[in-house]
Amino acid sequence: MCAICELKIEFNIGHPLALSVAVATRAAIDAGTLPESLVDGALSNVKMRMAAIDALKGLTARLEASKSASELQALPDFYVLLIEIGTWGFFHATENGFDPDITPEAPDVTSDNQADRDIVFVTSETTLRAVLDGRLSIDTAFAGDLVMLDAGAEHTAQLRAVLNDALPAEGSDASVWDDVPVQKIA
Repeated sequence: MCAICELKIEFNIGHPLALSVAVATRAAIDAGTLPESLVDGALSNVKMRMAAIDALKGLTARLEASKSASELQALPDFYVLLIEIGTWGFFHATENGFDPDITPEAPDVTSDNQADRDIVFVTSETTLRAVLDGRLSIDTAFAGDLVMLDAGAEHTAQLRAVLNDALPAEGSDASVWDDVPVQKIA
């Protein structure tokens, strides 16, 4: 699995694209494209954090199942930010899959020069879960600004191709991924 980062807590890092993704997510929820994520009670933040971590684990499993170790290692390192509670994942591939124990530096998300910024996917746990479940295609998510990628053209093309291979198309039979664990948080 990927390394789950405590960057928001330690470094107070957000991302400039987070607001755009949040607005698009709210619009998709209001339109019925995405489900409302209702978490109440004293442990709501803990539940939201656990759901975000679970979604990142699901993404990791899908990526690792869809590509060989050498194909994964050809990918650049990248971060994923799930905006609801500011949960970060860091994806660094090794010959055994993504390294769960790596402790990354805080990502550079503000440099004017794209080459100096770290690669970051910005999305919501709600969107990621819908994509993992096959209710929403990754292409539809990108087209609706439900997922945004802060990367140069070469890395964008490379990562989009991997996501298209790893994630089921909207309305497709997601059962092909039944052997890849994606846990639900109640």
